[in-house]
Amino acid sequence: MSPHAAASRHTLDETLALNAEVSSSSLSSHPAPQAPPALENLLDLFTPPPVERLDWSLAHDAGVVVECLRADTLDSEISGNKAWKLRLPLARALSEGRGIISCGGGWSNHLHALAAAGARLGIATHGLIRGHPEAPLTAMLADARANGMQLSFISRAEYKLRDQEGFSARHGDGLWVPEGGGSVDGVAGLAPLAEALVAPLPDEPAPQLVLLACGSGTTLAGVLSTLGERDGLRIVGVPTMNHGDQLYHRVRRLLAESGGSEQQTPEWGLWLGAQAGGFAKAPVWLIDFIRRFETDTGLEIEPVYTAKLFAALAHHLANGLIAPGTRIRVLHSGGLQGRRGYPALNAA
Repeated sequence: MSPHAAASRHTLDETLALNAEVSSSSLSSHPAPQAPPALENLLDLFTPPPVERLDWSLAHDAGVVVECLRADTLDSEISGNKAWKLRLPLARALSEGRGIISCGGGWSNHLHALAAAGARLGIATHGLIRGHPEAPLTAMLADARANGMQLSFISRAEYKLRDQEGFSARHGDGLWVPEGGGSVDGVAGLAPLAEALVAPLPDEPAPQLVLLACGSGTTLAGVLSTLGERDGLRIVGVPTMNHGDQLYHRVRRLLAESGGSEQQTPEWGLWLGAQAGGFAKAPVWLIDFIRRFETDTGLEIEPVYTAKLFAALAHHLANGLIAPGTRIRVLHSGGLQGRRGYPALNAA
């Protein structure tokens, strides 16, 4: 067991009253295995990711230090911030002996992580997929099915109702986890990752600017809620979809629902304009940026989140918008499995 796992055991046991007896899942089509999963299997998923200093020519030219929190190295399937947002729902499902039901698109990193975690922990999972059952399965959905996830395809009109009360009950009786893990539990589960984002490297100053990509805004809310007021620290989210300005309101709502407030967070904001045409869009310039960035730094990224994040940072560095000497910490949120959905990138 990792040191973090050992330290976390007492908190999880106390908060969620976990026990080793896991009853059959309420998702009857995928019953949980008879052998109860060991708690260590859950806790060992959440060790602090390493921080690496990025050898990036653009950062050198701008006179800044760019560090990267490598949450992508956490696990090959249960990757990055998705894992941390699932931390408490997984523990709750184990405690209550229930399955989990959630939703997403055909390349959802969230569902990919959920299916893998369910398979390892003996938790039945059910994914509501926006799309048509007659369409060929994406590689992600094939992975999810191989990991035992029940897949149900729903229309776009039905999918638009996913945030309404009673939506999940129409599709199953498992523990409901919103799209992308966007919930109060998701916010709370991010606390250890938030602390790792600002922890200084040995004999180095703490970061002054923390950057992360935003989809649902849950990770940004979790980081802000955990860190509280901190002098000399600014947190910036980079929206990856159109209407990113609406993310302000969603983050504030998540903070309020989680018991936080605007006054108890670090200074924060959003860098708008990095959506590259919309969520999961990857124009030619973005594919070209990924190739150049990976050649220059040796760090693998993907088009949906991390490429847009680093492209936004590149824009600010190239235009002198960040003061020389600034120490920047960037969250690599994983999701590298999604690269498979971009033939132009795979052909490079």
